[in-house]
Amino acid sequence: MTEQKAELSVLGGRFIKAFHHMISTVKIHQENNQLIKESITHFAKALSEISGGMELEMLLWRGRFFIQGEKLHYRKEIFSLINEMLDYFPQRGLRGLIFRPNFKQSSLKEFVIFARLLNESAGREDPPGWLEKQFKAYEISWVEILKEMEEPPELELKKKEQARQSYMHAMVAVKEVAQKVSQRSVAGIRKARRLAQTMVDLVLDDESLMLGLTTIRDYDDYTYTHSVNVALLAMALGKRIGLSQIFLEQLGICGMFHDLGKVEVPKEILLKPDMLNTGEWDQMRKHPLIGVHRVLNLHASREMKSRAAVGPFEHHLNYNLTGYPKTHFVNKVTLFGKILRIADTYDALTSERKYRPRAFSPDEALRLMWSKVGEDYDPILLKMFVNMLGLYPVGTILKLDTGEMGLVVDYPRDDERTRPEVLLLEDDGQGGLKGGKTLSLEERDEKTGSFLRNVLECHHPTKLGLQPAQFYLQEAS
Repeated sequence: MTEQKAELSVLGGRFIKAFHHMISTVKIHQENNQLIKESITHFAKALSEISGGMELEMLLWRGRFFIQGEKLHYRKEIFSLINEMLDYFPQRGLRGLIFRPNFKQSSLKEFVIFARLLNESAGREDPPGWLEKQFKAYEISWVEILKEMEEPPELELKKKEQARQSYMHAMVAVKEVAQKVSQRSVAGIRKARRLAQTMVDLVLDDESLMLGLTTIRDYDDYTYTHSVNVALLAMALGKRIGLSQIFLEQLGICGMFHDLGKVEVPKEILLKPDMLNTGEWDQMRKHPLIGVHRVLNLHASREMKSRAAVGPFEHHLNYNLTGYPKTHFVNKVTLFGKILRIADTYDALTSERKYRPRAFSPDEALRLMWSKVGEDYDPILLKMFVNMLGLYPVGTILKLDTGEMGLVVDYPRDDERTRPEVLLLEDDGQGGLKGGKTLSLEERDEKTGSFLRNVLECHHPTKLGLQPAQFYLQEAS
């Protein structure tokens, strides 16, 4: 997260907290009560800080608050309060509020009226319409009502479209380089590098969206989608351990070309529906070294080629130096190599392959990888990878105890990734499924305090014939 967005997140949390305190205090105290005066003072101050003298847009979409078009990241200390606010707005048919700069000229009494009207609107037949009339009657001109609608914030739409295009262009770039390499033509990586820079920006901006893209599966172009998925997973993990943007770009290039050596593996071996025999495995194990040779022949700087060669060479080397290629001069796998080993294995396990009866669901893949921690995978990096993806990684299909099916799309907070946000899947009336309401599995019953929904089973999306990415990007297509 950039400094600017981190600051917005802190100020946004402070603003939501002050907003909640004001409407709660107004519910139980009279206008002249000191607590009301203090709550309104705190709210006005928080509003002034976050708006910076400009108009402030506060939106609610798919179970998340957006401030000025940016998704608000929740901290643990305000999470229960946020859940209350997520109920408060829909109860009043509100998508959000716009606060205009002239709020600074408003009196204490106007703020009290504003808060009371908001609270009272829940019982009205048309809460937004009623509020608009009341605001007009009381001459409250510094607030604009945003009614509920299905469209997401405009900035979110643009971000999704940019993410989709970047993914597809990256896949094409990898494919073009691979085809030129297979024809012994000179291939450059300028386009791939430019796309890697864009993907780094997107990973830093919205990690969950980019992790959602790694659920893209194209069996006919498996090698290329796999390469881009590995690049994104590696960059996301690199971000988690604090790598600079330059290193994240280089890591992305390594991921995009880690399987370049497969251009010389016969297709009958790559696409064989059964397990490979000894001779075929010998040929398959040559692809890391072939990949190194092909990377070193690319049209790029020496520094970039030396960095990019790490991917092909080390992505099948285990943490304990088993695996392949067998070497006598390597006594330690590089950081990039350890990251790529994790990203490559996870995407391969969760992809359908002809020689396997089925793909592993994301949670199954993580459990299988964890069983080999310290042997195949670096313990610290794998732990961070598991924490990054959460108990139910993005793209997992969950069967809930309510009988509903949900697709994991995000986690409401970073510090506790056990109960995700899910997009409920509904019958589309044509024999398929469509996305419905997005909700958090953190939601609890107000009276008992127990969770409203719990997970019964996890499924791989292919079991239902789904491409999860189509749901993440459906608004941008």
